[in-house]
Amino acid sequence: MRALRRRFTLAVVAAGLVALAVLAWPAGAAGPWRAQIVDAETGQPLEGVVVLARWDEKTAGWPHPYRRFHDVDEMLSDTDGRIVIPARDLSRNNRLRAIVGPDIAMFKAGYGRWRFRADGPRPLLEEPSVLERRAKQGWQHFATDGVVVELPLARTRDERLFVLESAMPAGDVPAQKFPRMRAAYDAERVRLGLTPLRRENRQ
Repeated sequence: MRALRRRFTLAVVAAGLVALAVLAWPAGAAGPWRAQIVDAETGQPLEGVVVLARWDEKTAGWPHPYRRFHDVDEMLSDTDGRIVIPARDLSRNNRLRAIVGPDIAMFKAGYGRWRFRADGPRPLLEEPSVLERRAKQGWQHFATDGVVVELPLARTRDERLFVLESAMPAGDVPAQKFPRMRAAYDAERVRLGLTPLRRENRQ
């Protein structure tokens, strides 16, 4: 009987900790997020970069909070390489639910994964603390006055295939939510000698 009570007490305490974790997530309005996307080598603005900003819903759960797709913003960078992700209301409609994000994906054929632009020449190897500090500062500017991000060239077919593998969002995002990314993805597959995604895989 004591063992049963102990397990019950531990479960209640754990559930309470999960609830507190949810309560600790940021709430209220956030954004807009502003960025200019440039070529990593030339610094020139990149037009037509497909940008996805994903938002998830987190709710308290046991043993871990539960996370599922909520919404997505999709856009293209303009002639100056600029994007604006609209502000979001991240307020909770109850104490055990929060909207979190954005998780950002960017894709342009022939380029690699995006990163915050360094203030000076980027060494081959950087200290983790330097990378962490740049990322923190980058996200702060992203959500306020704007930031410059860069895309490095993907020079070989293998590099382009590697980027392509991570271009599409996870399967829980409805296909109709990212038509520009699907079109860019299929066009790059054709350029690389692959077939476009089958229609039934897009639904």
